[in-house]
Amino acid sequence: MKHLPLLVLLLFAFPRLAFSVQAPIEFYVVHYPPYEIIHPSGVISGIDVEVARAALEAVDIPIVVKTAPWKRILKNIEYGRIAGTITCSKRPGRETYIHYSDPISNAQQVVFSAADTPVSSLEKFADIANYSVTVVDGWGIQKELERAEIAHLPTLDVSSGINAIVYRDVELFYNGFLTTQYQARVMGLENKIKATFLEDQGKTDFHICFSKAYPEYETLTQSFNEGLKIIKSNGVFDEIYRRYLKTGVGLR
Repeated sequence: MKHLPLLVLLLFAFPRLAFSVQAPIEFYVVHYPPYEIIHPSGVISGIDVEVARAALEAVDIPIVVKTAPWKRILKNIEYGRIAGTITCSKRPGRETYIHYSDPISNAQQVVFSAADTPVSSLEKFADIANYSVTVVDGWGIQKELERAEIAHLPTLDVSSGINAIVYRDVELFYNGFLTTQYQARVMGLENKIKATFLEDQGKTDFHICFSKAYPEYETLTQSFNEGLKIIKSNGVFDEIYRRYLKTGVGLR
């Protein structure tokens, strides 16, 4: 017992130690390949999942990754029921209950259409309003269409969005480039669709989104950022990208 004050001092001085003795931290995700991939077997992988695991492992923090519907994830983050989610973008209003990590990846939002759909007049974001468009219900990019007052049809997931433009009377699917290309390849429909990049749409950074109502969320975020720097310097970060995208470098 005489060493107890020293132990307490060490836990405050070195946040990593404070988490290393706890049970694994739980993060929740949705199927958003190649960033987050939920396999039929229940195994969860993907670029951002592996980056999160590697970064937190580098600072001795074990994690468990589970899945739940996106709206439920956000609500549980708001009330501090879970530590957070992987692959989350900054959106108006989220800052009140979300603490963002350093960027872990990024995506470019584009519009997809069937390969034979004419889209010559599609140059800027506002032009989407001239077409019938679908977007995944509840995702941040749906909010972009709502703020711009662009009429759209919500769809269940990425696969449903792809099917809508290939097999149904929907002209555009507004979504991330890599995610849609990856899922179309899995579905065998990669040659049935085409992507149109918009002049005024840049890339969106993704983060780990920690709940501000979760215990010691700031220390946990700082520990993650430290681990992210470690795996970027030792080559683990780029190796994860090579496995999934067959490219030499990841996000810098």
